[in-house]
Amino acid sequence: MADLRRSRTAAHALGRRRPLTAPAAAGALVRTLTERLGSDLRDLWTDEDTVEFTIDGSRNVDVLTTLRDDPDLAFFMLADAAAVDYGVGAHFEVVYHLYSWQHPAWLRVRARVDRADPRIGTITHLWEGAMFHEREMYDMMGIVFEGNRDLRRIYMSPDYKSFPQRRDFLLPDDAADSSAHGVNPLERPETWDLSRFAEGPGAPVPGHGGPAAVEAGETDADKSRPR
Repeated sequence: MADLRRSRTAAHALGRRRPLTAPAAAGALVRTLTERLGSDLRDLWTDEDTVEFTIDGSRNVDVLTTLRDDPDLAFFMLADAAAVDYGVGAHFEVVYHLYSWQHPAWLRVRARVDRADPRIGTITHLWEGAMFHEREMYDMMGIVFEGNRDLRRIYMSPDYKSFPQRRDFLLPDDAADSSAHGVNPLERPETWDLSRFAEGPGAPVPGHGGPAAVEAGETDADKSRPR
């Protein structure tokens, strides 16, 4: 287990009160994970209450299915799922936090996602509650969860063009220059046409009648007659 420990220097840098060590109670879980997942495991380590490893994003569904359904693992609860952006030129990660009553440690699974083509399989068929998390990651980061039956924005408007939690997202004044080709004009006040409000109450709304819609010689009485 010594090779799974984090150094005291790393623990101090993270602001932990205690060194990060591999708890003896997690040893059985680490051995089972190694046996079941084999080459899918990368960068396996533990701290006080968590076992963590990285996988390739293309393997997320198979790995998570094993973690849930294998009776020696039985990580039946998806507690959380979130996305991480490591910066321009780097990759994304989708991070899953799992719990099992059979083991003393939580499980953190980090699935790498290609930034140039951010696609990964949905896990909504494994945990229905993942729907909210996947929609949020799609909305904020632009990660596409293939197979998700209802993948649409959850916070931003449907026609919003950018992803606010990406590290290459620019501030609102320059959002049109961000990586997702800017925002919809309705979200930029300088593009709004407010001229009709200056004309006072009753001003015609463009596309909804007005002088151009009144036929030559037609009076209000004419317009009120049945057609």
